[in-house]
Amino acid sequence: MGESEPVAKKSFWEKFKDQANESVEKEVTKRQTEKELIAKLDAEGIAYCPKCHSTSISAVKKGFGLGKSVVGGLVAGPVGLLAGGIGSKKIQRVCLKCGNKF
Repeated sequence: MGESEPVAKKSFWEKFKDQANESVEKEVTKRQTEKELIAKLDAEGIAYCPKCHSTSISAVKKGFGLGKSVVGGLVAGPVGLLAGGIGSKKIQRVCLKCGNKF
């Protein structure tokens, strides 16, 4: 029977260091992939969510703001009720993946 070399066991800190290095490498790879995706979307002129970089975006029209109307009514009386309509014709873009409004 041949002698086998003893298997060197790694200490806790060596294992910890290896795991940390692996997670750093994964994060660097992930960020590089995201940068490449953003560059590609910009080059093609495709809209994307600034938070999650998803291309699933919907445009919705803002509605009447009840809160603004109430505050306007308290501050300026009946004329202040019209404050609820301020900005109601603006278009908001909403990400369908993360719900971010921009």
